[in-house]
Amino acid sequence: MRYKIEIVMLGTGATIPTRERLTPSILVRDWLGNKILLDAGEGAQIRLSQASSSPASIDLIAISHEHGDHVNGLPGLLQSMYIGGRKTPLTILAPKNIAWYAREALEATEEKLGFKINIVEIENKGSIELGRAQDKLAIKWFPVCHNIETYGFKLEWTLRPRIEEEKLEALGLKPGPWLRELIEKGETTIENKKIKLEDVKAREQTKITITYTSDTKPCEEIIKDIEETKILIHDSTYAQDMEKEAEERGHSTSKQAAQQAVKAKTETLILTHISARYNGTEARKLQKEAQEIFKKTILAWDNMKIIIL
Repeated sequence: MRYKIEIVMLGTGATIPTRERLTPSILVRDWLGNKILLDAGEGAQIRLSQASSSPASIDLIAISHEHGDHVNGLPGLLQSMYIGGRKTPLTILAPKNIAWYAREALEATEEKLGFKINIVEIENKGSIELGRAQDKLAIKWFPVCHNIETYGFKLEWTLRPRIEEEKLEALGLKPGPWLRELIEKGETTIENKKIKLEDVKAREQTKITITYTSDTKPCEEIIKDIEETKILIHDSTYAQDMEKEAEERGHSTSKQAAQQAVKAKTETLILTHISARYNGTEARKLQKEAQEIFKKTILAWDNMKIIIL
């Protein structure tokens, strides 16, 4: 099966929603059927509708920290799931304060909503795995350098080796359940023939990663966590002339985001969490500053889609 990953930048603004940019939220959809929401800023439901994606279809919501622009859309999302008659479980990854907020203030329980909520309190570094096929998706979290406890998220797909059917046919074999053992163990015996994976595979096991920093100022501590990612979605709240304000508020300038991308050996940098002070085309200033350091930089806009094939 050929893989496809779609990233939809639902909300790309900072602090307050504007006519051009709603507050932070990112939808990630993959060929395995997973639908992941990274942060749930105000207006997330509107953007989901525009992306032809129902709140009821979300499998997991990952909240980076407790600032309102990253979590104010969560109550409405849960309510819409309830009204829509959702029955499938929902997983929420969140720091302790947001986990409490979901449980207590929002009464996010099966008794109240009609579907099971699995709330995972995140701290330090960790990961969970979503597996619907032999290909796997792991969601990892790691602390970033904001002015309160905040986490970034790395989505890492591990693609199993692919089998070339022509090579099977040359050996007089047909695909079957025995291929799972071959892939997992590297060899197996079928029809009294010892088959090695290297004899029939068309592709090595590969990994694809997307990393979202949420709100962070540049710091060496996160470089190992964001390095060598295919798509790095990085805080870029301010232009370079506001570096002092960025430092005080725990954010990055576009230039600093580009410097982080260079250190991390990123393939593509996406600038997001854009301050409302940059109206319309004024925001292109951020992209221009970043591209002077890291050429493959893209300025995010609401509803922008990035597709990985």
